[in-house]
Amino acid sequence: MNKIIAKKGISEDLVKFEISTPIAVNEIKPGQYIILTVEKNGMGIPVAVLKTNSEKETITLIISATDAFTRQLTEQNTGSEIFGIDGPFGYPAQIENFGTVLCIGHGSGIVPLLPVLTSLHATGNQIITVLSAQTKEGIILENEIKAISDEVITITDDGSYGEKNSVCQIVGQTLRTNKINQVFVVGSAITVKETCSLTIKYDIPIQAILYLNKPDKNTGHGIFKVSICGSAKAVCVDGFNFNAYYPNFEEMIKRFGREDLGIPHRINVPLGTKCL
Repeated sequence: MNKIIAKKGISEDLVKFEISTPIAVNEIKPGQYIILTVEKNGMGIPVAVLKTNSEKETITLIISATDAFTRQLTEQNTGSEIFGIDGPFGYPAQIENFGTVLCIGHGSGIVPLLPVLTSLHATGNQIITVLSAQTKEGIILENEIKAISDEVITITDDGSYGEKNSVCQIVGQTLRTNKINQVFVVGSAITVKETCSLTIKYDIPIQAILYLNKPDKNTGHGIFKVSICGSAKAVCVDGFNFNAYYPNFEEMIKRFGREDLGIPHRINVPLGTKCL
């Protein structure tokens, strides 16, 4: 049985849930995800897990309600049952004491970035975080992220909050003025491509989560495949703990699109490993 035992609204479209579920006995690491199904025959919603309590058998999630499926989930109340919770899926992020880590999250992609930041903070890293969105309302979880980051830079496309700048410009500036040992990015295909091109220039390893803007018309949240150094990797199966030196960005952008984030049909996907 999967039952909501606590619910807290963080903002109009952001809700935190604590759910009692047998899946909590499994170790769910940052970078992995679970799939929630609100009702029988409903569409599965991939969700990052913020915290697992194996003793209480509970998981803590934050859901961003930006379409009909996630809004149906956020409208559930304490005591409601969730039809299905499956996982964890994907390989975990590679977390260690790298030194100084630059982390980039855009819009709804900030949500799965938070558990990665929490683990990086717990292992003693110095963290510089870039939060990006189209408008001020898209900058979410800022207080939680400031509490575990050494520096937070906020940027908006319309200049309504923080700096009016592009992720590419801010990342480039940060890499030039700081000794960065590792980069994490959560974003659209074009965001990952631009960030990766800069990390290649400075020879800095990068890990990435590609956030899909919308479900595939045939498979919904299904499994997609990309080429990585000449071999196929299955999205959802192979996870995301690859060094994201992707050998064919144009293929990735063609397959997953150029658009900014915003639609919450998202899933962790493998991006690539530097070919040796």
